[in-house]
Amino acid sequence: MTSAPRAIDLALDVVPFPDAPATWRVAATLHLPAGDPPDTVQVLLSGLTYDRRYWSVPGEGDYVRHAVGEGHAVLALDRPGTGASEHPPAEQVTVDANVAALHHVVTALREGKAATEVPAFPRVVAVGHSLGSGIAILEAARHHDLDALVVTSLLHAFGPLYPEAAPALHPAAADPVLGSAGLPEGYLTTRPGLRARLYEHAGGVSPELSAYHEETKSTVTLGEGATLEAIYQPEAAAGVDVPVLLVAGREDRLFGGGELSLERPEDVVAHEQKIFTGVPELEAFTLPEAAHSLNLHRTAPRWYAAAQAWLARRLPPTRP
Repeated sequence: MTSAPRAIDLALDVVPFPDAPATWRVAATLHLPAGDPPDTVQVLLSGLTYDRRYWSVPGEGDYVRHAVGEGHAVLALDRPGTGASEHPPAEQVTVDANVAALHHVVTALREGKAATEVPAFPRVVAVGHSLGSGIAILEAARHHDLDALVVTSLLHAFGPLYPEAAPALHPAAADPVLGSAGLPEGYLTTRPGLRARLYEHAGGVSPELSAYHEETKSTVTLGEGATLEAIYQPEAAAGVDVPVLLVAGREDRLFGGGELSLERPEDVVAHEQKIFTGVPELEAFTLPEAAHSLNLHRTAPRWYAAAQAWLARRLPPTRP
């Protein structure tokens, strides 16, 4: 028996598309709570222009620390083209390639890796943010190898700032934060100073974390941008057949608004259950004083607690 929490750094080889000439290497860290490993692991998937650092925000916004403290295992993943993962040619890093990579990661977690002390997990949950949520939805619909989904910061209704998201991007090579990273052509990030407007609720994020937000930005590829619409096709959400928890910031201006109010969870469920037609259980949690990037906001621990409680109800432990 292990007496303290553990963090295991991993490098996993994934096949991004059929007949790919080579595998891609993706980086991740598996965080295990104290004691015997639980039977369920959460795969954390960051959004557009983020990497796994989104899940370990300094202070109270550290999702990993909160989940592990509650006895959960989590795998914080750098998706292809982000963070410490391999940066293939931008046109190859599509939404479909991300889905294929996630499927290989889920398979590896179910099988376990004795050489790296990674146990086999009978149950795997995807917890996504924004684009990461869309990738999780597609993976669940196509492969049916996930046991539940926590979908954050992604709904099937666009908010008033959504049209500003694409114009806010520029080449990562020209960015003061990422310009020295030697990223390939076709990798983009947010223009300096725009993250707060797009992703934060004024007054809901400390100045220190807002600065951290800018300093830790990651990338999106032209390939992902060109294939983003796959996430919103009706067959994507309709193909999900496991329980889903939707989490939205009440001040999100990229999603919601108009006909969809984010004030009441029941309104979110009523809207989204028309799209998630095969889901056996659909619930929602709306986070006050928070915009798109939930984890940066002072209220973030409220959704962490709600998500862990929801998972405990839907997937109670089976190991003694």
